[in-house]
Amino acid sequence: MQDIGFDLISDLHLAPDDSFNWEGKATSLYCLVAGNISSSLRTVVQTLSHLGRFYQGVFYVPGVLEYETAESISKRTAELIAVTKAIPNVCMLHQHVVIIDGIAVVGINGWSNIGDSLTLDNLLPASARHEDVSYLYNAIGKLQKHLDIKKMIVVTSAVPHPDLYFGEKPDIADDQIPLRATLSNDTEHKVTHWVFGTYDKSADVTIDNTNFVNNPYMKNPYWAKRITLSV
Repeated sequence: MQDIGFDLISDLHLAPDDSFNWEGKATSLYCLVAGNISSSLRTVVQTLSHLGRFYQGVFYVPGVLEYETAESISKRTAELIAVTKAIPNVCMLHQHVVIIDGIAVVGINGWSNIGDSLTLDNLLPASARHEDVSYLYNAIGKLQKHLDIKKMIVVTSAVPHPDLYFGEKPDIADDQIPLRATLSNDTEHKVTHWVFGTYDKSADVTIDNTNFVNNPYMKNPYWAKRITLSV
């Protein structure tokens, strides 16, 4: 049995001229970034490159903020995939799974807080959300069958369920299938943690044996929130 730790950060909302220094703040070998670093692609690259200096692995899910300056959803996704591939120790979790010592980390954006009024590349964010939800549901199901995978972490920029807004949910949340519904495919109860972004207050709650946790950038000094899994 060994303990594996992950540092969680999200929702930095950095402008191009903002400073961000993570030196001396890492508490784990791995870092989970649950979206909304910046609307500036260059700032996203700089921030992830900086984080990659302090971790053996940085697993990043883009948030809605990263698409604000995009010409299209598909083009920005392709740009993010291309630039993150070139950054040492950084992996973009766009409908992707990483396996570490028996732990599967699966990530999607999830597209919360966005209505159908925003259309990019003739693709509604609602359609992008449906694609993400379908991927996550199927990935969770397939990973149940892998005997080497003992536990799973889901990483989404989107809030997994309206209840996790703690009474502050936006109207759009009532019209969306909750991402947490994908856990119906977690038949072996492998999903121990669900890390998310977007909600601007700290949350750490266990529902049906899954720990839902976030760590938005709210004030200085800002520190990572560490989650630990034993495998």
